[in-house]
Amino acid sequence: MRERTGGMARLPLVAALVAVACTVPATAYAASAPASSSAGDEIDTVVALVNQEREEAGCDPLGVDPNLTEAAEDHSQDQADMDEMTHTGSDGSKVGERATRAGYDWSRVGENVASGTTSPERVMTLWMNSEAHRDNILNCSFEDIGVGRVGGYWTQDFGTPR
Repeated sequence: MRERTGGMARLPLVAALVAVACTVPATAYAASAPASSSAGDEIDTVVALVNQEREEAGCDPLGVDPNLTEAAEDHSQDQADMDEMTHTGSDGSKVGERATRAGYDWSRVGENVASGTTSPERVMTLWMNSEAHRDNILNCSFEDIGVGRVGGYWTQDFGTPR
């Protein structure tokens, strides 16, 4: 049974994923983490799980950047408002534009989005089971992360500052 919302067919209880990495210069799990009790705890859990995966792959941990966090939170809210999982904002913006607008001076950015779950462990399992999402998470050239969730809409923004 399919439900149509916002021009997108949705399968019940199935999470959807999209990943994008922008490596253009700015000028041109079922995991063992505890269940989260608040949005802040959920975000912290996702960051911890990302850094655990990165450590196992030999990458340095990502630092949480407040500007990338703002961009991720705003994009999650925008997706929820549109009731559509997408990398394109309602204003036509892409991840690089949103990161810049939030004050992140980047040389490289990437983004993972997902919908259909409110569980940090489940969304990380989905991302790690998808090659494009896993590639963003395990991209050792990224230094920073921001994570946002509104309802079942998740955004991970990754960046390397200039």
